[in-house]
Amino acid sequence: MTEFSKTNKITNKKPISTNIKEIHELNENFKGMGQKVEKTLTVQKEYVEKLKEIDRKKVEFSSMVSHELKTPLVPILGYVQMLQKQELMGELNKKQLDAVDEIYSSALKLQRLVGDILTTQKLELGKLEFNQENVDVAELLDLIIKDFSPIISQKKIHLIKDNPENIIIFSDKDRINQVFSNLIKNAIDFVESEKGQITIGAKNKKEVIKFFVKDNGIGISEINQKEIFKTFYQIDTSTSRKRDGSGLGLAICKGIIEGLGGKIWVESKENIGTTFYFEIPKQSIKINTKK
Repeated sequence: MTEFSKTNKITNKKPISTNIKEIHELNENFKGMGQKVEKTLTVQKEYVEKLKEIDRKKVEFSSMVSHELKTPLVPILGYVQMLQKQELMGELNKKQLDAVDEIYSSALKLQRLVGDILTTQKLELGKLEFNQENVDVAELLDLIIKDFSPIISQKKIHLIKDNPENIIIFSDKDRINQVFSNLIKNAIDFVESEKGQITIGAKNKKEVIKFFVKDNGIGISEINQKEIFKTFYQIDTSTSRKRDGSGLGLAICKGIIEGLGGKIWVESKENIGTTFYFEIPKQSIKINTKK
């Protein structure tokens, strides 16, 4: 049958036929597909929650093991120190003293490692606590240099302070000290004996204090710069590596600085040197504070 369009022109288009049964089947198919997608999303969500729970238990287990390792270290270090003071435990010959000194040195390394693991676990669980007080930055830097004087003298490295302005920051003195200590220890490993120089300092900016640790060591490649703040990351992973370390120090620095509301980054050129910067707000922020 010939049909006319609205413009009264002849058209050969056939009218669209509708089949109620087919529409109903399509609708049911779409419903079925929607239910399958919803079920899949539910299963995936449950799977993600289970993974989170497994990860949480793993972190808690690691924390418990670290605590158990830390407990026996206290008497070990105590008795070793008593042996070193010969007036308390009797005289030792040179070989015995060397053995005791080696035990003491190894126990200290283990204590630091356990401490780093515990700090890392607390950061991951969001349980690391912070204190807040008025901190005189110049006094803090002087204290840090004094603490490092023995190892600096031993390794014949220069550790100097870039005299800051009269800066007071309301933050966690011990945590800032911890960050500086990790960064300085890291720098000591990468500078040459006698030629090595490490500079620490702070700059007063509008809303933050910009701290830095600068060295004239071997530098860090661009590839490693992108990875070094990751937990357990080490630049040299070979069995013959010359430098100690667990790969936790810089990750801890990042966690602490972010916990204080700041940020940390690195600038480095190979064979020239490295500078770590971190900024911390001057004013109080919402953090996990000690009660």
